[in-house]
Amino acid sequence: MGAQIVTAIPSMASVYAKAVKTLNRKPKNPVLPDTVLVFQGAVADSVKLSEYRKAVGAPMTGVLPSLYVHSLAFPLAMSLMVQDDFPLPLLGMIHLTNQVDVVAPLAEDEAFDIEVHSENLVAHAKGVTCDLVVRIVVDGQDRMLLRSTFLAKGVKLAGEAPQQRTQVPFSAPQRTASWKLDAGTGRRWAAVAGDYNPIHLSALSAKALGMPAAIAHGIYLAARALSGIEPAQGNYSWNIEFKTPVVLPASVDLAFAAQAEGFTVNAWHARKGKPHFELELVRTES
Repeated sequence: MGAQIVTAIPSMASVYAKAVKTLNRKPKNPVLPDTVLVFQGAVADSVKLSEYRKAVGAPMTGVLPSLYVHSLAFPLAMSLMVQDDFPLPLLGMIHLTNQVDVVAPLAEDEAFDIEVHSENLVAHAKGVTCDLVVRIVVDGQDRMLLRSTFLAKGVKLAGEAPQQRTQVPFSAPQRTASWKLDAGTGRRWAAVAGDYNPIHLSALSAKALGMPAAIAHGIYLAARALSGIEPAQGNYSWNIEFKTPVVLPASVDLAFAAQAEGFTVNAWHARKGKPHFELELVRTES
């Protein structure tokens, strides 16, 4: 891969300002670029970290929540998608999953390097999926790997498209928590995380991109679910699969279940019973 050192992490606002030009991308048999963007010497912003913790109820543990690191680094990953050689349209892409592996959490004052690239372009029943991958490195050692999978609807790869996956019927478990999310949830999180994707900001801007109304950020939902269960030390991993969008305003029911090595979290629509996401956290070392 071709590594490019960058001297600043762009704002998400600047990324989305450039994203409009990607709307006309309708590639046939797209190929992902081999670009790797590298930013050296990143550090947490104490004010933004405090805002993050307040927004999702994350405790003060002396280490950085993995999704705070994601929010700091992800504009660099997204900037890959507005470069001329990236073949897929940024606006309208659907966030499907996150997979995060933590070798050891970062101390609040620890400096780290960020390396980002795209990979795993795969045919999907509704288009194609690809991964944006963020590596967090300290003194040449990997400390975190953060992988986000997105769906670009309507894009085709050569060959036969895979069959749509059979949906397993969802049966809501015993509720242990509930969230009330108002129509401004997406705008408030955008101010914290800098993610001003129009699908999250208002019903009008979301409908322009094919959504029924504004939907909650997947990272906000994951960060809030993780706030009480993410370890402050040791080696662990977690993953989340988004099932259906949380359309704002919303009432969300949740079930937190302790497992031998971690937790599972299920979230669903309080009235309709449709699943929103399933999260699993596993501790591999104490």
